[in-house]
Amino acid sequence: MVNAERRRYIGKMDKDLFKSYTSKIIRVDEESLNGYAAYVKVIEVNHPFIVGEKGAELCIGDVGYSMIQFLPDNENWGLCAIYDNHGKIVEWYFDIVRKNAVDEEGCPYCDDLYLDLAVMPDGRILIFDEDELQSVYESNKITADEFHMAHRVKDELIERKIADIHYMEVLCLRLLALLQKGETE
Repeated sequence: MVNAERRRYIGKMDKDLFKSYTSKIIRVDEESLNGYAAYVKVIEVNHPFIVGEKGAELCIGDVGYSMIQFLPDNENWGLCAIYDNHGKIVEWYFDIVRKNAVDEEGCPYCDDLYLDLAVMPDGRILIFDEDELQSVYESNKITADEFHMAHRVKDELIERKIADIHYMEVLCLRLLALLQKGETE
């Protein structure tokens, strides 16, 4: 059973945090790149979105910030690249997911599996919510297959160098070019 709170739609933002934003969603069908991509630009916020502990806070959402989101076909991950109001990368964030799909209204989404990782601009890879994944597994909210798949996908992202600065920069530039295609034509 899918927890509705864990369903994430690309191109849509939490109204509790983001007062207004623009977004564009496209289908990407290229030789080695298939899935759905979105570009989101934050116009107004109810308050900046700050994560981390005191002394190590990181702003991941504020006025002028933008995001490139990507849900690749036949993969169990989704990407959100976050840029600050000067166009500088804040982080590349991966959600490990049960699936990427499109709902009956044509809106792309992923069903999040709790485990996440981030690639920081300095190359550090941070892993989040392993304890939460363990907890939902122990409470039978996810299956053993889903639990093991989440760890396998995390490891593959790192081993295949997908969770890598160079790969992320190239991928996001390519996605941004596709998202902007047609806007100036």
